[in-house]
Amino acid sequence: MTPATTHVDGLLRTLSQRECWDLLSSHHVGRISYVDGDGPIVLPLNYVAFEGGIWIRTASYNQLGVHLAGQAVAFEIDQADVRTQTGWSVLVRGQATHILRSAEAPPGWRTSNPWPDGPRSMTFRIEPRKITGRALRQADVRPVPGSGPGTIQRSPG
Repeated sequence: MTPATTHVDGLLRTLSQRECWDLLSSHHVGRISYVDGDGPIVLPLNYVAFEGGIWIRTASYNQLGVHLAGQAVAFEIDQADVRTQTGWSVLVRGQATHILRSAEAPPGWRTSNPWPDGPRSMTFRIEPRKITGRALRQADVRPVPGSGPGTIQRSPG
């Protein structure tokens, strides 16, 4: 990652658009959120970031195939390390478009293998409206000069 662009309390920073796309392009499992007849739902899935969009494949008979076309959606990827209390997340908000022409799909799209078994013949592209990201770094904790044993404070950002 590149140097911080924004710090909040010296721990949380906003990721640049370039950092967000770099993370989206280097990962392939995320979560999609949309609304169906029972309300909001979040599902994990495989994806590909390609030419400014998030591409997913699904079966025509499952929840995504039935409900996703034309919906406003949120898509997120993240990573967290509990031991170091660090991590990052990228959130894409946009609209899911059903892609009918395979010529528009990413190269090798039809030969890639989503994790779930079975045919995945429907293709959707999430058209991003807004992309945001945040990274959390561990606080720098060190003794304060002139303080007694066992006294620690966070150093300024």
